[in-house]
Amino acid sequence: MNLAQSRTDSYRTAVARTLAWLERMMPAQDGSEGVYERYRINVGQINPWVRPDCSIEVGRLFYAAGAWQNQPHHRSRGERLARFVLSLQRKAPGWYEGSFPFYLFHPFKPGAADIGDRFGIPNLPDRAWPNDNGKITERLFWFYRQTGDRAYLDAGRRASDYLLRTQAADGTFSVSEDGEDSGFKGADFVIWPTLALAHGALATGSEAYRAGALRGLRWLRDHQHPSGRMLTSYETASVEAWRPPSSETVGALKVFAVGARLFDQDEDGWVKESLSGLAGAVLNWQHESGAIRNCDGDSVTASLQNDPDVTDLVYTDGYALVALLEAYAATRSEELLRAAQRLADWLVSVQCWGEADAWDGGWRGSYHLISQTWFGSADQENELDEGGLNSVYTGWTAAPIGFGLLQLLQAS
Repeated sequence: MNLAQSRTDSYRTAVARTLAWLERMMPAQDGSEGVYERYRINVGQINPWVRPDCSIEVGRLFYAAGAWQNQPHHRSRGERLARFVLSLQRKAPGWYEGSFPFYLFHPFKPGAADIGDRFGIPNLPDRAWPNDNGKITERLFWFYRQTGDRAYLDAGRRASDYLLRTQAADGTFSVSEDGEDSGFKGADFVIWPTLALAHGALATGSEAYRAGALRGLRWLRDHQHPSGRMLTSYETASVEAWRPPSSETVGALKVFAVGARLFDQDEDGWVKESLSGLAGAVLNWQHESGAIRNCDGDSVTASLQNDPDVTDLVYTDGYALVALLEAYAATRSEELLRAAQRLADWLVSVQCWGEADAWDGGWRGSYHLISQTWFGSADQENELDEGGLNSVYTGWTAAPIGFGLLQLLQAS
């Protein structure tokens, strides 16, 4: 893959800018205390949640950038972030052993109140969501592949064992042992733990992880719309109404691309068939600018984020960039590679710069493709918005975008 020098320079600049912003979003500059979840523009402050999933995503970006550019300070910061996440893994025997908490409240001043206390969800920081834990587990196996350090492998095994304990016979994953919140039978809550188990099987050869990944992939196949896209969690379980259809489709594209590696002897061809359908849906939803639209005219009822002229950067575009590159690796389709490059070019063109030091180098959460402005919000009927023009995420947005850009640079 050859990139023009101008494109290479723009990707390098974007990665450097986002690394600089991410450093400013860390409670401790060396990464040893993780990274804050997001900056909230509308209230002018960092949200003081330090999330394990965000921290290890950011850690992966720093480590990869440091290794590629031979910058030990970036590599060591990446490892400190990953080690911080390792320290949070639950070790007490029982249902939650091997899992990770939703977030740590890391206030800026004594006596500050956690906004999560107002959500009415008991023990919210201690919750172990299947999608977040799946992301963490996948990254643990990534760090093991990069470093050869068995601490990551062992943690990945413990986390995968936890995910297997939570997996139902139909391939979905539960939130708690007693069945509380067991209604999360939506694509996003299957995609990420399935991806983790697939990587666990590739890293360890475990037949149990392989079987778990197969169960998850079959559930996803059975909940794939005839058009190729995924049915949304809103459609299948009436949850996550703010998540656009594009989000779960690009996530499924990635897991089926990895699944094609794990199940390369798929006799019936259903893994590759699902992969092809998902790839087609993502390509159909790609705007002429390169961005991935929230939906198309036939899927406007699949989510409350139903404007096809808007693109989502929190849940979709960064993960789409990585998923398109994973799908390209699985299929060698030049069309998918070109789509990834067009998306990368667009992401670089809208990176926040010259707005404010507090978020320069990041990306806001949603963008209107006609007016070409930051636009919209993801209303959850609470004051802590999940996305939109006022949310500038570290792990969910900047880190996957930066990692995708770095992958393109490394491959050029």
